[in-house]
Amino acid sequence: MNHHEQPFKDYQPLTPGGRGPHDFLRLFFRRFWIFLILCVGGYLLGTYVHSRTPPSFRSYATIEILRTNTEAADVGEEEKIRMNGAAQMLSASEKLKLPSLYEGVAKGHLFANRDGLVPKNFVAPWGKSWNPPRAQISDEALAGMMRGWVTVRWREETNLLDLVASHSDPKVARDTLVGLIAEYERSTESKLAGSSDYALEYILESSDRIKDEMLSLDRAIQLYNECLGLSNEIRNLENVIAEMEKRYLPKWPALVEAKRHREILNARFENELDQVVALSENEAEYWAEEEARLVNVAPEKRISSKVQLVTTRSGVLNRRLESEQQIYDNLITKLGEGNVSKGFERKRFDIVQPPNLAASPVGPNRKEIVSKYTLAGSALGIGFILLIGFLDPTVRTVLELETLTSLSVVGAMPTPARDKDAPNRLALNEDSDNHQSESVRTLRTGLTFLAEEKNGKTFLISSAESGEGKSWVASNLALSFAKQGERTLLIDADLRQSIQHEFFGYDKDSPGLTDHLGVRKPIKEIIQKSGASKKLYLFPAGTHVPNAAELLGGKRLPRLMERLEDYFDRIVIDSAPLVPVSDSIPLARLAGSVVLVCRMSKTPKGAIMRALRLLRENRTEPVGLVANGLPRPRTKVGYGYYYSYTGGVEYGYGPSSDSYREKG
Repeated sequence: MNHHEQPFKDYQPLTPGGRGPHDFLRLFFRRFWIFLILCVGGYLLGTYVHSRTPPSFRSYATIEILRTNTEAADVGEEEKIRMNGAAQMLSASEKLKLPSLYEGVAKGHLFANRDGLVPKNFVAPWGKSWNPPRAQISDEALAGMMRGWVTVRWREETNLLDLVASHSDPKVARDTLVGLIAEYERSTESKLAGSSDYALEYILESSDRIKDEMLSLDRAIQLYNECLGLSNEIRNLENVIAEMEKRYLPKWPALVEAKRHREILNARFENELDQVVALSENEAEYWAEEEARLVNVAPEKRISSKVQLVTTRSGVLNRRLESEQQIYDNLITKLGEGNVSKGFERKRFDIVQPPNLAASPVGPNRKEIVSKYTLAGSALGIGFILLIGFLDPTVRTVLELETLTSLSVVGAMPTPARDKDAPNRLALNEDSDNHQSESVRTLRTGLTFLAEEKNGKTFLISSAESGEGKSWVASNLALSFAKQGERTLLIDADLRQSIQHEFFGYDKDSPGLTDHLGVRKPIKEIIQKSGASKKLYLFPAGTHVPNAAELLGGKRLPRLMERLEDYFDRIVIDSAPLVPVSDSIPLARLAGSVVLVCRMSKTPKGAIMRALRLLRENRTEPVGLVANGLPRPRTKVGYGYYYSYTGGVEYGYGPSSDSYREKG
């Protein structure tokens, strides 16, 4: 016998390799009942919560924010205008949410000694409502609760703010808004009073500063005016000298006298300019910068350049003096009138709609509550199903099975048709075009090519655990070999829970393998011919015995297999599961090809790897795997399920027909 050698690879938990979105979608539809139960449960819970939730009331109020615009101090009448800036409206909205306002409301007379302030909410049957007296609630805690009761909304493109207070007591809701508006009005008035005091102080300080500035500017302007007078004389004398130079020689007495007079005027101009520079630091800085620019100017042209600078500077100082004089006059006028708050609006808002007392409740909203709990139940159902998919220890796809075991899947068996007789029917006895019969033929072809010629005669069909459909696979595989004209023997070697009699209709108590190995009953009296095919012969399990492992591990089994291989072209052995019992190990050593059947979405990964380890420890390597219980494809022939679909719900045969139970 040729045993395939392969080092054992310990099982490692894998991520859901080979599982795509469509796999989880199919898992969702398979577990749809979980989603449906949680969804209906959420709906019923929402209905129950709504029925036990106390009614809630809302009080509404609307205020209009105002501002005063004062253009100049000499405006005699104030003009009230609407605030149209989004920033100002949002600022007012945020001020109405300040904790300090609500603390003032909590300390006010409306809530100082008032009980029943905690709103009533849903209480579970095992819970207890909490409504302490006012003495046990601090002002800070009550202010925090009030902030949760009140909502401030700004109507866009308007100056209106809507205030809404919600509470189970309509009077508490109304009084909350009444106290909030009153507290907001007091806070704005206190700020206005403070701003009036600041305005008086500002006027007095500004008037003194502006008066000193005006005196300094007046002195500087007087000196500049003297410089300007000298500059006019110098400019006139320059014109006279220019005319005389055209008529007379340079040493003409009148011309010489005129030039000497020009030098005297220039010296006086420089002297007056020095007095201006020494007047203040501002003038000194200004002329220091200008002197730096005149360094490269010719000496005869420096005086004319300075004259131009004096003219320009004098004009600037005159305009500054006029501006300061106007500001000073305005301040003196306001101070003289004694109305230091002029230009400040005493009231920042108007009450458009005062807080109302709600006549009917606005809640609880049944649609909102039921929808919320229904959606929560739906989300929980989806999450629970996905969690099952991620934590599922079983193999669910063919690709995942091949990745886990590093073995090829030589057959993929779809779920049988959903009728009561389907589990015990042979696929090849039905319509030759159905999915199961096609999958059996595919398995037969795969095993024929995978098994070596000298070892392709005997096939051991086993599984890791019970209930995976190995007996159904073995019976249909044997029948498929017989239908292609090969003498085939099907041995029922599952001595603890035989099942082949249900497929082929022979007596369960017929003599079989245990009778031959135990009491040496002749083979001719045991082997039966099947009515399913003239080329198919059956070797029943025989009488139930308590020592099945010892019988199969004895010396008579190898000699039996040698004799049977001489008479038959193919031998298919239906053996016991590998993990629960050790009955299949001696048969695996004798079989030419071992095939391991795994049921999708049922067989745990650890059980598969445990079965492979048992085989490999006994120097036996399976030639391939069979993926059983895949969903039926939608096409007539349908090979698409092979690598993509998750396992189905149905099994290859009845739920109790392949389950292992220890007897005796």
